[in-house]
Amino acid sequence: MIKKLCLCLITLSLLAISIIYENKPPKLNKVDLPPISYEQTTVVLPLDGRPPCTKFVSDLGLLASVKVILPPNELLGNYTEPAQRTILMNWLNNNIKNADGAIISSDLLIHGGLVGSRIPVGTFEDENGFLNYLETLHKDNPAKSLNVYSIIPRLLIADQLIPDSWWQWHLMRWAALQDIQDTFGDPLSFKELQRFLAEIPPEIIDKYTALYRNNSNFNHRLLDTAVKNNIDMLIIGQDDGQPFGLPNLNRNRALFYLEHNELLEKYHTTRGADELGCLILAADRNRKWQYSPKIFVEYSSPRVADITMPFMSCSVGETVNEKIAIIGGKSVGDPLQADFILYVHCGNDSTVNLQEKANHLKALIMGQTPVALVDLSENYDIKETIFPHLINNNTPLVRLAAFAGWNTVSNSVGTAVAQASIFTGQKRRLSERDMPALYALNLKFNLDRFFDDWVYQKAMHYKLSKLLKIREMDPYALDYDTLKVSKFIKNEIQVYKTTLFYDNLCRYPFYSDKTNDYYLSSIDIDISLPWERIFEVGLTTETTFGIRSRAD
Repeated sequence: MIKKLCLCLITLSLLAISIIYENKPPKLNKVDLPPISYEQTTVVLPLDGRPPCTKFVSDLGLLASVKVILPPNELLGNYTEPAQRTILMNWLNNNIKNADGAIISSDLLIHGGLVGSRIPVGTFEDENGFLNYLETLHKDNPAKSLNVYSIIPRLLIADQLIPDSWWQWHLMRWAALQDIQDTFGDPLSFKELQRFLAEIPPEIIDKYTALYRNNSNFNHRLLDTAVKNNIDMLIIGQDDGQPFGLPNLNRNRALFYLEHNELLEKYHTTRGADELGCLILAADRNRKWQYSPKIFVEYSSPRVADITMPFMSCSVGETVNEKIAIIGGKSVGDPLQADFILYVHCGNDSTVNLQEKANHLKALIMGQTPVALVDLSENYDIKETIFPHLINNNTPLVRLAAFAGWNTVSNSVGTAVAQASIFTGQKRRLSERDMPALYALNLKFNLDRFFDDWVYQKAMHYKLSKLLKIREMDPYALDYDTLKVSKFIKNEIQVYKTTLFYDNLCRYPFYSDKTNDYYLSSIDIDISLPWERIFEVGLTTETTFGIRSRAD
């Protein structure tokens, strides 16, 4: 296996060299693009220290003319190590004084992060402490914009909650059956439910149900506090789930509260967790810009809108509608009337005509309306994605308004909608002088997504996991091998980078004005593993840009 991987890497390297010679980039003059000026400062207390919760928000802040202030990473914990909650509260008190507002994860300050919320780390007293803290923060900063999000725990419970992991699947199945029985009263599911009830120790069921009962009660109190103090925005997100299960009941209760009190214009529930910081940032900017983006949604096939992807409790179409509502957008039926097109692809092992779909998508990208692409695979398999076919048909990928293909449908759609709404909102309001820098910043965010969401998550992750297991290394507990593995990842990504750069990215201008075309002229990629596991990667691209006169 190792020999095969090494041979594959050598082959890719030789291919990359040949591509460099076959696809020489155009001759360019180097151009330094001035940064877009900040218009506001936002303090962000993220869900945890992983890149989607931190770097994504910070990078989109640059695109949105927002200076994002994040806490020192060492305060945010590390995987199962909770964040330093008291210090973070003091940090926020000090930093919000010179900011225009804040985006706050309640789970960070109560449980020390997302992983801690699944155990849970925080107590009832910790919850009360946070609610009192939020009231005081609002009282002391009445003119500041305060935005909060809270997470409903995932269906598959954490090992730390139930010491014997043997019961994890049993609990998940029992929770789904209980929901089915409560909803439909199905006799067959009732029999299976009784069997699981007889197998699972009552104290384990009690501990499992207590997690969701306490979370539901907290979210109700959080909503009351938000309404009482006129908190600008509140989102209750739902972590990984299935169509049936106890987390769904929690979301339904929160949704009923919002509907009953006519709060859906201001507060939201949605599936997803990691992308919520990005969505809040986009929603906040849209409010201030008085921008309600018109979005034409197109699916790669009619079935896509109605399917339920892995780790989701609802259809793709419902997820898309949730994210559009959060940013204050509107779905439209004509792409020519839209501010951007949201193209959603969710492939599986039965997907056909991918090249045909890619040809159609290329035509959209070459058109006048900006295109945001969500490119997902039901089996997390590169063969099910549309991206390789866009490379094959010479689609100018640098023209994409947004790209996302990471983790769940909710994660990717949320990120793409946030990015595209910020980008198109800025296009409407910034001067022509700022356009090259705006397009360059947007491209830089897309580059991170190309190499993370597609190269690492789809092309590399599965192979890397197998290789580590062969070497008797745990992909989710790397410990002292973390640095070694990150270097391996970086080396392999460099090969993909060279191929993609010379075969596509450097060949097309990412922005053109009346006199000049602007090109990507170089990419340098740095890699780190934020936690001692390979589930996510910290990826940063450094770029340079070139300019060529259209008269040449």
